[in-house]
Amino acid sequence: MAFQKNCPRILLINPALTVPYLEHITIKTPLGLAYIASYLEKYGYKTKILDCMAYYNEVKNIGKEGYRVGLNEKDIIKKIKKENPNIVGISCAYTIYEKDALRIASLVKKHSKAIVVFGGAHSSANFSKTIKKKLVDIIVKGEGETVFLNLVKKFGSKKFQSVPGTIQKIKNKIKINKPAEYIENLDEIPFPARHLLPMERYLNHPQNSIANMRAPTTEIMSSRGCPFQCIFCSIHTVWGRKWRARSAKNVIDELEHLMKEYGIKEFRFFDDNITWDKKRIIEICDEIIKRKLNIRWDTPNGVAIATLNEEVLTKMKNAGYYRIVMGIESGSEKTLRFMRKPVVLKKAREIIKICNKLGIWTWSTFVIGFPEEKMEDIQKTIDFAKKSGLNFATFYVAQPYPGTEMYDIYEKQGLLKEGIMTNSGVTNTQYDVKHFTAEQLRELQKKAYTDFIRYRMIRYLNPLYFYREFLNRIKSFEDVKYVFRMFLNLVGREYSPIYKK
Repeated sequence: MAFQKNCPRILLINPALTVPYLEHITIKTPLGLAYIASYLEKYGYKTKILDCMAYYNEVKNIGKEGYRVGLNEKDIIKKIKKENPNIVGISCAYTIYEKDALRIASLVKKHSKAIVVFGGAHSSANFSKTIKKKLVDIIVKGEGETVFLNLVKKFGSKKFQSVPGTIQKIKNKIKINKPAEYIENLDEIPFPARHLLPMERYLNHPQNSIANMRAPTTEIMSSRGCPFQCIFCSIHTVWGRKWRARSAKNVIDELEHLMKEYGIKEFRFFDDNITWDKKRIIEICDEIIKRKLNIRWDTPNGVAIATLNEEVLTKMKNAGYYRIVMGIESGSEKTLRFMRKPVVLKKAREIIKICNKLGIWTWSTFVIGFPEEKMEDIQKTIDFAKKSGLNFATFYVAQPYPGTEMYDIYEKQGLLKEGIMTNSGVTNTQYDVKHFTAEQLRELQKKAYTDFIRYRMIRYLNPLYFYREFLNRIKSFEDVKYVFRMFLNLVGREYSPIYKK
């Protein structure tokens, strides 16, 4: 690949993270940074990526804050000095990790003269506060590829002031530029620049064999944007409300590339709505079958169940799909209306029933603890999860993330007296609500897991249910091993960080 001469030195950094419990960390390929890097390379700009989280074996106990996971400060400084970057892009995706991103920015400012650019969901949603930090020069609001490219192009002239999609500090004043246009044809973006990442570290992580059917596995995204209006989600601040998708051919070309280059055997589609377009998901499945790709895949971020039916799910199953994750979120119609989640509980039960019939593992996320939610609504959620036929369930506690309507509701109801608490998260809430304290919500979260697991275990004592919801999925020795791991997960609560304090 031919790179432009005299182009700025670009370094993209995924920070080391601070977590209260080690089980809260999931190691993933930083696709956002890898996409920006590949897009820059497409236009001739050489880029480096430092993923501090790839060094997950480095863990430091830092007292009350918990643990810092990822590359140590000494080695981060070495990398910064070695690259001597002109522009540094730092991922700041989550409110709870803002301090970690700022810690990296501090090291960059101290050991280089680089311009510091923040990007990600938290930066996009909370830009007015984030840009006030002395360590941040520019914020990329929304989709990053074209905005970052335009910043790089302007580096020589230093005329960044009017780049669309940016928020900047100019002479101690905040300048908010017009939004950048979203990329309509996602096929124009090259595959993520995984060649700039230590891929062997992700592929050799224990999660690659514990949580999935096959190993090694990796992440992929085939679409962007979400048309839904859920009050607790801020992803629209990055991808927008309009759903955009890559072509089926482009997606399967990437799967084949990853199989040949890295030996990938299973894929995790991190789309927010991969099944939004019925015709497209069928085309993806047909292309997998046509090319005879012997793979397994699932959808950890959830799927839009409104477009699912037995025809679509059968096609997905035949193409290697083995585990569905649904964002049903609540068993209370009242709560669903409040959160504006477009889920019909009757339809959800039907989809679970079809998946159980086809032998697709079923999993759903649920959210409790909304500002005015009462015990009866939370109990409805627990009861629905128990009796719906789901194999697994994850229970979260609602959080007032900046950029969401939930944040505005918390603010109006006086629930943000201490402001945004960066140590609070969906598995360790620190926010009180109208009817419950934070401690009570954490106990209710624990109760939800306990009740679900006990109910499922008792149900499985019935041979008919055990066959229908477990044994009918066993078609090979691979399935036997997976069932054994999942059974231990159900009993040992392996995926429930609540139980590993």
